[in-house]
Amino acid sequence: MLQISFIDFDSAVIGRQEFKSEVDGDVFRNELSSARTFGFMKDVERLWAAGYALGSSLENSVVIGDDNRIINPEGLRYTHEFVRHKTLDAIGDLALAGAPILGCYRSYRGGHKLNSLVLQALLADRSAFDFVEANTSHDRVNQADLV
Repeated sequence: MLQISFIDFDSAVIGRQEFKSEVDGDVFRNELSSARTFGFMKDVERLWAAGYALGSSLENSVVIGDDNRIINPEGLRYTHEFVRHKTLDAIGDLALAGAPILGCYRSYRGGHKLNSLVLQALLADRSAFDFVEANTSHDRVNQADLV
């Protein structure tokens, strides 16, 4: 699946970022899987009081301080880690379709709710998708050829 994600935050440390890639196992493992969620220190108390982000820590989240700087001592794991995490979120949300999606998914300022609404709209319109089976016969190796 081709994944294209854009984020645009009114924050100098985040700003506008883009991630565009054919997502396969290597891209997922090497470029997305360790991207952490992120948030602003100014929002932490409000989120905790509402019962959100209770498991958040500097080990699993990138935190932006009141001075608009990343407070994690080690900094970012990736260039543009913020958009990589949003891409990771979209991949997880779209996995709820129950089958791999062969196509292109574009997101601008997306999040879990928007991804869910897109998936619901897609699955509600049976004419908008089709199930296909991969032809793997050309990938099979004849045991006699190995001898």
